[in-house]
Amino acid sequence: MAAEALCHGDLTGSPETGVAELTRIHLPLLENGFVRPRAEPLMIADRGAAALLDYRRAPGLWAVGDAMDRAVTRAGRYGVGLISLRGVGPFGRAGHHAARALPHAMIGLVLAAGGEPGTPAHPLGMAAPGGAYPEFVLDMAAGSPETAGFALLVEVLAGVLSGVADHEHDTGLLVLAVAPTTLRSADGFYRAASALFGSMLGWEGGAPVRYPGWREAQYLEQCRALGVPLSGPVRRELDELAARFGLPPLTSVG
Repeated sequence: MAAEALCHGDLTGSPETGVAELTRIHLPLLENGFVRPRAEPLMIADRGAAALLDYRRAPGLWAVGDAMDRAVTRAGRYGVGLISLRGVGPFGRAGHHAARALPHAMIGLVLAAGGEPGTPAHPLGMAAPGGAYPEFVLDMAAGSPETAGFALLVEVLAGVLSGVADHEHDTGLLVLAVAPTTLRSADGFYRAASALFGSMLGWEGGAPVRYPGWREAQYLEQCRALGVPLSGPVRRELDELAARFGLPPLTSVG
């Protein structure tokens, strides 16, 4: 799960947030003990559709995905699943973790607050089925004065609710899964989603108009067919790392 989250940027056309972060962010945190690779989450409160967990400095690349899977399981039972969590390391792209709800025909939402200095301010990820069109996957951050209200919204839902304010250099998150078919028919939701995202497609000023998730879906299909492009420096870093651990180097395609 952590490897999938780490590779997400490379598979969707944002390599700066992909495997390039392995040696720059994740391995140093493992080596200095800030992130604990074998940490087990502690359930603090379980209220059926909602729960609060402390992941006790687990790798965020795994922990946030695990929290979404827990939210999906609860949404399958209650229609909605909400996991408030804290105690995780850097977790990559919020949109990737939100998208773990998509194979279950659910809507996923991930909000984050706190974290280490230099990390994106108040990242938000949302994913929703697109009906007959590529799935909607939004990745954004709110850190400017113009989005102060949104930043406070994230702080309340992800920071205050999880209790992360009581823990220095910690990240708090809200992970939410919604099962639309508990409220309406699957066919009705599919048609409505198709109409919404189909209406977003067109041309303006000679350029195609697309929604978040469309371009990424096309890029992912290209990677599956032709392989994943990596820059020379990243390729060398990964091969050197593999040699240190006695692993084979990366394989070139074509």
